[in-house]
Amino acid sequence: MRQQILPLEPDIPPQLAQFVVGQNAEVIDQLKRWHHDPDGERQIYLWGVPGSGKTHLLRSLVPLNHYIACHPATRFSPDPAPELAVDDVQQLSTEGATDLFHRYNERRDAGLRLLVSGPCPPSELSLFPDLRSRLAWGLVLRIQPLNDDDKLTALQRHAADLGLDFPDPVLHYLLTHCPRNNDYLFGLMRRLLHWSLSTHRATITLPMIRQVLDHHDH
Repeated sequence: MRQQILPLEPDIPPQLAQFVVGQNAEVIDQLKRWHHDPDGERQIYLWGVPGSGKTHLLRSLVPLNHYIACHPATRFSPDPAPELAVDDVQQLSTEGATDLFHRYNERRDAGLRLLVSGPCPPSELSLFPDLRSRLAWGLVLRIQPLNDDDKLTALQRHAADLGLDFPDPVLHYLLTHCPRNNDYLFGLMRRLLHWSLSTHRATITLPMIRQVLDHHDH
């Protein structure tokens, strides 16, 4: 009988060094400058398709209490923090977007840094025009999706971070039989961790993956 456990996993704060760079060397260099150089670009808008690693990058660059994951109820008060990261700006309501517009102006005037992410260029966001134009004032950077080799490296690193024994053929199976979105794949790996802990199996196998996928689908 499979032991029931709480769905817990190691608390692994994102680190910039863990990010698989792929074709994004210039983007990572610019983000490092934003983080370390007080005389560099203070406002950056980072965009890329869902699952491309934007959340990992934002969370690795600022303390947790300076990271904001947007949703329709998100509002922004004045914040004197030297760095602020705002993730998934497209989720904001009209009120939240208006708040961010004012906070952007305040932070720019005060020389405070702001890093905002979204799924598309600022001009394509469904937000009011003044905020779209503000987000385009600073540096606009695009995260390029990983190729197959880089995605495999990312999965290997994530497996190691979770303490999982994940043979390469099993990782290749994930890339060829599952949605290739990083968020999905990393979420599946966390479910496999829970399954591994509950069944006391140290190595992830193809039958285990099929069981987890079948269990999740039902």
